[in-house]
Amino acid sequence: MINIMAAKFNALNKRERMLVSITLAVIVVMLFFVAAIEPLVKKSSKLDTQVEQKEHRINGYNVEITAFTQALAADPSAAVKQEVASLEKSDKHVTALLQQRSVHLMDPVQMSQVLETVLQDKQGITLKRLASLPLKPLELSEEVESRVDDTEATSTAAVYSHGFEVVLQGRYSDIYDYLRRLEGLSSSFFWDSLEYEVSVYPNSEVTLQVHTLSAVEGWLGG
Repeated sequence: MINIMAAKFNALNKRERMLVSITLAVIVVMLFFVAAIEPLVKKSSKLDTQVEQKEHRINGYNVEITAFTQALAADPSAAVKQEVASLEKSDKHVTALLQQRSVHLMDPVQMSQVLETVLQDKQGITLKRLASLPLKPLELSEEVESRVDDTEATSTAAVYSHGFEVVLQGRYSDIYDYLRRLEGLSSSFFWDSLEYEVSVYPNSEVTLQVHTLSAVEGWLGG
């Protein structure tokens, strides 16, 4: 086979032999190029894929770093501070409302004096007892209490009920007149209870409980 090909090659003229030689040389070079370069091309393609994957991973890390940086920059207590500010605003509103509503209310000292003064002006009645009742803070709603507990706020509008118990003894007509005079002042305080009991006719005994409101904790009189 080789001899036949060699014979055919020798039969060619000089120009034809040169063309065949050049063609064979080009084929050899191309085969060498393919054998040597193709692995490099595949390796380069593989490297490009790896680089792309790493760039994608780096971009993901950058997103996480940005989110983490923003989280660090944000105030973690912002929501709590906002809740406290809301409570303080409510506190001021309630306090102002209490002051407005309390303009026509007696303070505890005044109420004690009025109870005694009205009694002094009325003959035929014996004061058996005039005493202050335990101080009662008005309870906040459960919603407000839970908000105060959640935010650990210590500033809340406090309102206290100051109560008195009056025990009187005398004739029905005299006690009735006394109660009517107090009733004329009822817009200045609140009536809680009234117990009427006939002891020895015509005398009777009345136990009266009244209260007023104040933002002051502790008794100012009694």
